[in-house]
Amino acid sequence: MPDLPHRTSSLPWQISQGIQRLSEWGEYQLSKLNVSGPNLPQWPWLEPLGRGLFWLVVAALALWASWLVYRGLVAYLNQRQRREGVSQPQLTAEEALKQAADWWRQAQRLAQAGDYAGACTALYMAALIRLNDTTWCLTRSAVPMANTSSPWQLSLAVPTSC
Repeated sequence: MPDLPHRTSSLPWQISQGIQRLSEWGEYQLSKLNVSGPNLPQWPWLEPLGRGLFWLVVAALALWASWLVYRGLVAYLNQRQRREGVSQPQLTAEEALKQAADWWRQAQRLAQAGDYAGACTALYMAALIRLNDTTWCLTRSAVPMANTSSPWQLSLAVPTSC
């Protein structure tokens, strides 16, 4: 390919050519030197040891890669089997209400015992179960109820839109 004027006259091209010529000159100067390496002892067992260690490392890496592929394949097959297999049974509305009511009773017991953090957790779980297992949404965060042991109770209603 012929050199085009914009390639031969630009400053970056001239700098790269100067670096190329300088490195070639340095390589030529070093090739004129007659430097012999140090006299190292010749050990007959060193080469087989090096080869053995090399193949041991290669085998260990292959084994490790195989183990990773195996674990990934098992995880994939387990996930696929869970998706295609028996799905977890869905709670009926009555069972969901019963489970939420159990959490509500637990919250009341904990509040009466003075464990307010545990009561809040149980109440939160009751609300989550109720919202998750039904198609209802939380319409008001708290409504005062006069006839309950707790002054505040969650009120759930069928939403018009969530």
